[in-house]
Amino acid sequence: MKKYAFLDRDGALIFEPQTDFQIDSLEKLQILPGVIEALKKILEQGYELIMVSNQNGLGTPSFPTENFEAPQDRMLEIFKENGISFSKIFVCPHFPVENCECRKPKLGLLKEFLEENEIDKGNSFMYGDRESDRQFANNLGIKFYKAETNSACSLTNFL
Repeated sequence: MKKYAFLDRDGALIFEPQTDFQIDSLEKLQILPGVIEALKKILEQGYELIMVSNQNGLGTPSFPTENFEAPQDRMLEIFKENGISFSKIFVCPHFPVENCECRKPKLGLLKEFLEENEIDKGNSFMYGDRESDRQFANNLGIKFYKAETNSACSLTNFL
């Protein structure tokens, strides 16, 4: 069994614009204060990092894939430069009205991962800023740590 830190992206690890809720350019990318230090501490404690993110309409004309990939890749580069890597990254591209099975708080996005990996539910957790992140944690049967949207990372307070 492994300990996993499931992490929301927008508003919890990186700044999420409250006007359009999309990080669709390098100019919008901003890692939140304390995130790098917190992720390093989590890794030092033996957790594997899993990013789980809803990205409304990813791959549609309103949010082309390349507009997502440039800031996503740069974010991962910054993390890698700081010794941080994610074991898995899961992204739901659907709009909420599509009622897909892969959108948080549902677990469909992780179906195969959950079948292939045994989670130490007593020690694993979800860190996110939305109610859907809390519900996701409940659906997984793990702890939930609340991030304040676009605020300094509070994970070190919990660990």
